[in-house]
Amino acid sequence: MNEIFDKLIIQTLFMGFIVALFLLYKYIHAFFYRNEKNNILKLHFPAENSANTLHFYSRILGIAFIFSTLGFDQSSGIFLSFFHFFTWGTLSYFIYIISIYLIESIVLYNFEYYDEVQKRKNLSYSVISFTQAISLSFVIRAIVKESEGSLIILIMLWLFALVLFGFSTKLYKYVSNFSFNRMLIRKSMALAISYSGFIMGCTIIIVTAFDQEHFDLKNYGLQVVLRILLSIIFYPLFRKAIIFVYKIQSEQEYKPKNTQELEIPIGYGVYEGGTFLASALLTSIVVGRIQFGTIYPFF
Repeated sequence: MNEIFDKLIIQTLFMGFIVALFLLYKYIHAFFYRNEKNNILKLHFPAENSANTLHFYSRILGIAFIFSTLGFDQSSGIFLSFFHFFTWGTLSYFIYIISIYLIESIVLYNFEYYDEVQKRKNLSYSVISFTQAISLSFVIRAIVKESEGSLIILIMLWLFALVLFGFSTKLYKYVSNFSFNRMLIRKSMALAISYSGFIMGCTIIIVTAFDQEHFDLKNYGLQVVLRILLSIIFYPLFRKAIIFVYKIQSEQEYKPKNTQELEIPIGYGVYEGGTFLASALLTSIVVGRIQFGTIYPFF
């Protein structure tokens, strides 16, 4: 019976720690989005502003995804296990928050949160922010796992992954027919779906590149770069193959960049986003899921 109570106490402490970090994010959110300070610190009504609810809860889900990778191993000692969990939980938490702020500063630098979400209730803006927040949580999960308890390796992998993620967001304008800024101003859900598919595809490729065994950090970094380069080769080939096999004619008959007044159909955004995501999934199989072993015999 005492053992059961001890386990319950430990689990309750962990729960309290996680809830405390969720409470802390409430004030962090108010700090980053100061114009909304009087709203976020008061009662929250989810149905009042769907764009705001989607934006806010993307962070809550992201934090939950990150904490789902952490664990507690009492065999190494209860105090050491507590210290490890609290330290890595806090580090992962703040790395995630900083990552969101940096990426949004890169992608949405022409837009203000208060104007788009609070005033205009731009659901397209919130969908894009939601996708980026969730995608970043999976990237942070991957580097926390690969760091294997080393703070130095965690920081290096985090910076490396953040550069790759930020670079990938800049590639969207080269592979999509959407004009990002113009269509976002027009609250285009087609743009939001297209960009979401693209960024989720890039996340899959980045996570796949980091998911490999490593004994030496230098060689591991080279292997990650090699997988990224291979993905850059296979990704457009798969995309062209999907378009060719299903004889998709959207590229020829519809050019959103040349359209000034027509509303872009959501179906076009689904086509682009779905093609991006499917191509990335197939690329991750070819690049990261094929184990060659020893092809050539030793003599």
